Amino acid sequence: MGKEAENKDAERERQRNIKPYMKYSGLAFQMIGAMVLAAWLGMKLDAYFGNKNPWFTILLLVVAVVASMVLVIVSLNKKQ
Repeated sequence: MGKEAENKDAERERQRNIKPYMKYSGLAFQMIGAMVLAAWLGMKLDAYFGNKNPWFTILLLVVAVVASMVLVIVSLNKKQ
């Protein structure tokens, strides 16, 4: 019976250690997804409005980067 309790404690500790890695790797994929979506939408808007310069692409990418950084900062502060 004591061995089973040790196994359960070890499993809980392992899951607790893995959890932050999964959280932050998911955050990285969200950042990548937001930037890809912003770039795609910006290119579509630039093509639709016939812009010579990619203003919508640049603007939406900057917004996506800022929003992603805010999300990371909030997530890191929530941890502490």
